[in-house]
Amino acid sequence: MLLPRVLRPIVAQPTPLSMSLTRLVLPIPARCLSTTTIQSREQPDLSKPTPPSSTESIPSPTKQAEPEKRTRLPYFVGRNHLNNLSVYHKSKQGGNLKLTLLKNGDGDLQALKRDIKESLQLNDGDISVNSITRHIVIRGHKKLQVLNFLHTMGF
Repeated sequence: MLLPRVLRPIVAQPTPLSMSLTRLVLPIPARCLSTTTIQSREQPDLSKPTPPSSTESIPSPTKQAEPEKRTRLPYFVGRNHLNNLSVYHKSKQGGNLKLTLLKNGDGDLQALKRDIKESLQLNDGDISVNSITRHIVIRGHKKLQVLNFLHTMGF
């Protein structure tokens, strides 16, 4: 009578003696890939990092560059509950009119519209702000360009 696969004993395959033990012991970052063959059996001691030589100059903490102060923008683009930016493609008129919607904008949306227009090199008629829904509507499927702009602005 055959037992179901779950109840069968596990048979381990014997490992060959030619397998190097360093492959099993060393952590992944400590391994080095090489195309040459190793003639000697000596392995370098990778467990201890070598201390830096005293002749090297150590940068002082006062010389480190301070992080840049970000300028406060008059607008903010929020994220949805999945932590994604709310930029969507929309098609109207049977698929002939392609639009890109930017939602969750707060603050001065006219300034955001102006910055997107300059960044994507759009005409005045290609971008508009819906004052009721507070969405920015862009002509054409430009989701990737808008997302790239928002990521570079830090949103």
